Parts: sequence; structure tokens; C-alpha cells
Amino acid sequence: MPGQSHRREAAVAGKNGEPPLAPVLRRLLRHTGRIAGTTAGTISLIDAARGHYLKAAEVGASCRLGQRFPLDEGATGRAFDGRRPVVIPDYGRLRGGHLSGADPASRGAAVAVPIWWRGDVIAVTVIFAPTAAGFSARVVDALEVLAQSAAVAIVRPDLPYAWEPGPFSPREAEVLALLRDGLTDREIAARLVLSPKTVEKHVAAILRKTGTGRRTAAVVTALDNGWIPPYR
Repeated sequence: MPGQSHRREAAVAGKNGEPPLAPVLRRLLRHTGRIAGTTAGTISLIDAARGHYLKAAEVGASCRLGQRFPLDEGATGRAFDGRRPVVIPDYGRLRGGHLSGADPASRGAAVAVPIWWRGDVIAVTVIFAPTAAGFSARVVDALEVLAQSAAVAIVRPDLPYAWEPGPFSPREAEVLALLRDGLTDREIAARLVLSPKTVEKHVAAILRKTGTGRRTAAVVTALDNGWIPPYR
């Protein structure tokens, strides 16, 4: 909706102090970079009614922040048009790409992941791989889950989000939140000062309680049921 797009852009370009949306987007980029093993990424806000997108945040890349581009350009345009994650094997050959050839982030693969709200693509995050090896299907799935968990924060950065831990114990809820952020069992164990085997037991309980067989599916189910807070 045009009004919502305008409010989102205003939240990024606020005049007094830190805009409320900017730190949310940068935190999302840092977490997605952790999952993909890279330090470079961007997020653009979509204004479909006006046919453009706004470069709203970047980390580790110089991608013409604050500028607007037509929706048929670049990696963001591809993800918006395809309505799904798009892997670009060689970003340097992408027509309409916005990184200069001198930027290290342009030398390798990239993945563009749409962020949805009520059936519309409201934003796209683009993550640049450190090498030409690209992204595995597991990594793309994890990036999609993490990106989608930011939708509420993007649409309503001022809105408190009420959530309930659902069927999970307090410790399981902590583990689930870290699964959403793409951490491995060993990383979760280090973060929570637990043994890896204890974390494995918590993950198994989370899969059982969500009725799923994969971590990504468990996180999606938890988000859909309001059992885990969205990314903020």
C-alpha cells in the first residue's frame, strides 16, 4: 500500500536521532551474514505502487544507500519479480547491479531474498557470498526464514509485539530463538553455556513439539503461531 511504503521510508530517513528502522535492518544483515558466512549485504524497501525500491541499509558493501531504483533492476528486482529467493552465480555479470567492480562484494555469488507482508513483497535483502561457491539450499532456506521474521519490524517498527512461548520450556524457547538466528548446536551451546548434547535434546524437543523434521520448518511454525518474537 502506498501509505505504508511512505511510512517505512520515513522510518529509515528520520530526521531526529537514529531512525527506528535503521538499526533493525542492520542487525538483520549482521545475522544473515553470519548464516551465509559473509560480511556484506543490503536491504531495500519496496514501493510497488510507484515502481521503485529504496536502498535502506547496507553492511560491508557500498550499494548506493538512500537512492531509489526501478523495480526491474538489479538483484532486488529479480527477487521481487520472481516472488522467491534468487541465487545469482556471478554478481559482477548482473545487469543493473549497483555495486562497483572495485567493491570486493561484487566478486562472487549473491542471493536476493524477498520479505513478505500480507501477500506483498515489502522488502528484499541481498547477501553477497565471499567466494564464487555460492549458497547451499540449506543456507537459502535459513536466510528466508530469518528475513521473513523481520516483516513485522519493517511494517510497524513502533509496534510492540506480544508473543507467548507456546508449548516450549523457557530453555527451549531460548534455543528456538537462536535457531532462528542460524546458530549451530555448538554455537548455541557456547552462547547458553550448555553441552552440545543438551542442546541436541532441546532441538529434538522443539522439532517434536512443532511437528516438524527440520530446524527451518520448526522456526517457520513457531513464527506462524506467535511462539517466537519476530526479528528486532
